[in-house]
This record gives sequence, C-alpha cells and structure tokens, in this order.
Amino acid sequence: MKNLIFCLAFLASAFGAMAQSNAGKTPAQAATEKMTLLYGLTPVQQTEMLKIQERKFRNLAEIEPLKVSDPSGYILKIRSIQLGNNASFERLLDAKQLDTYKQEHLKLRERKAVAYKELLTAGTAQSEIEKKMVAYDLEAL
Repeated sequence: MKNLIFCLAFLASAFGAMAQSNAGKTPAQAATEKMTLLYGLTPVQQTEMLKIQERKFRNLAEIEPLKVSDPSGYILKIRSIQLGNNASFERLLDAKQLDTYKQEHLKLRERKAVAYKELLTAGTAQSEIEKKMVAYDLEAL
C-alpha cells in the first residue's frame, strides 16, 4: 500500500513538473518539438531547427504592423518568409525526412486548393481569398 501511495505521489509531482516546463516554452521551442516528432530530427538537426524557428518568429513579429497598415505587403512578406523557411528545411532534412516534408507540403497545397475553389464558388472577394490562403500559410509555418 505504501508503494502505491508513493508511486501516485511521484506521478503527481512528475505531471506538475511537466506542466511547468511546457508553460515556459517559447513558440520556437514548441515548433521545434513539433517538427522533431513529425520528422524524427536528430539532436544536431534540432539545434539547427530551433535557429530556423527563432528566425521565423522574429521575422513574423517584425512584419506584424504591416497586417493592418499594408495588407498586400504583409502577404508578400509572409510568402517570402515561407520560401526562406522551406529552403532552410530542405537543406536541413535528410532524404527520408524530406519525403515526409514533401508529403506534408502536398497536403497543405491540396487543402488550399479545396478552400480556394470553395471560396471562389461562394463568390468571395479576391482579397478575402488571399487572406484565407495566407492563414493556411501561417498555419503551415
């Protein structure tokens, strides 16, 4: 019985510690962990991915004011960040990981194509369609 109580107390403290460690993560760290799970990154790749993710979030923060003041410029900057990240990812990943990355990228393109057709059929304004496509791009970043 004592062992059971001890085990339960230990598990409760471990879950508490995990919750605290997750709360202190930066968005770049969380994104790196997600990429690590998805692509099976090595420790060296994780370090490089963290640098890529930190740069991405820094760039996104820098262009945030454009979202309201210059929406078309904001869209162009998002696409530029996306292209840079894609190139960095492709250089970082090995052949097997790159296959997985390309499959994920293809899924995104298919989702965007379906959404685009639906919005176009519904008679949505082109500017609103662009905003929706950028939302998909931001989700994928």
